[in-house]
Amino acid sequence: MKRDTNASNPVAAEARAKETPMEKPATEYVTLVEVFELTVPYEEFEEAVRAVTERLEAEGVRELVSVNFYAEPGSTGAGAILTFSDSEAMLEHMEMVSSWEEYPRFFATVKPLDVRVYGRLHAEAEAWISQFGDIVSRKFEHHTAGFVR
Repeated sequence: MKRDTNASNPVAAEARAKETPMEKPATEYVTLVEVFELTVPYEEFEEAVRAVTERLEAEGVRELVSVNFYAEPGSTGAGAILTFSDSEAMLEHMEMVSSWEEYPRFFATVKPLDVRVYGRLHAEAEAWISQFGDIVSRKFEHHTAGFVR
């Protein structure tokens, strides 16, 4: 059973109510583990990242199955973990969020430092990530074992 982490967002709650179980194998999933340097005070970053995640939850591609940001108040660093059910969905996600007003607002609060990729990316996805510099430090493309519930 999914826990409602944002009960005050009726659009997100309605979207979750319409969900059906994902049926893709674990071998198709792509996870990005990202590290950022904050370029603004933590509170400004927190406000921007909450706006992005609320919109992603309500309107984002359904195949973005998980997104979590981590940071401590007063810290100059942050991390994020994004999991997509496949690489195609990641391309769709990147195209979608690039046109959102929340996107430049979020990226004005951070400097991407490092990305680790778990799963196989399309060349277009790699090119999109490279706009932030040579930040992909590791790629683990071969899924060895695992499952998705």
